Amino acid sequence: MPAMMFLAYWIMILAGLPLPEPYIPLMLVLTFFPVFFVFAVGEEVGWLGYAIDPMQDWWGALKASTVLGAVWALWHLWPYIQTGNGPAWVMWQSLGSIPLRILIVWLYNNTGKSILAGILFHAMVNVSEFSFPNYGSHYDPFISCIIFALVAAIVVFMWGPRTLARYRFA
Repeated sequence: MPAMMFLAYWIMILAGLPLPEPYIPLMLVLTFFPVFFVFAVGEEVGWLGYAIDPMQDWWGALKASTVLGAVWALWHLWPYIQTGNGPAWVMWQSLGSIPLRILIVWLYNNTGKSILAGILFHAMVNVSEFSFPNYGSHYDPFISCIIFALVAAIVVFMWGPRTLARYRFA
């Protein structure tokens, strides 16, 4: 996740968008991580520990993770609005939830159904977004959504949509 956020930052620089010098204090990350870890535990126990396996059995991994990603976006919709974000920001942040959920399900399926892997990734999503240069003040969900979608597309191509767990080129 941090690599995708670094890529978003460099794309923004190459696009000529106004960005400050990155300031990501270590204490900020060390404070954010345990807080976001606890919140991720609460969500991922439900999403991965309860919901995803029956959904994958019924629809396959890609469709299940896409549906769950849409539900996840709706779950966060009101907080996104409450924090004063504009409609475009809310839309792109919500759309970015879908490829992120695909990546979380891919991690889950490829780590022996480890909920901890999903929790760690989910926590890092939040830490990365809130640490984006200068306390998330310049985070752009449009650019991030495009990167997440490209990475998810690569995962789906390489591991297949049915299980997201059978590497095609092994």
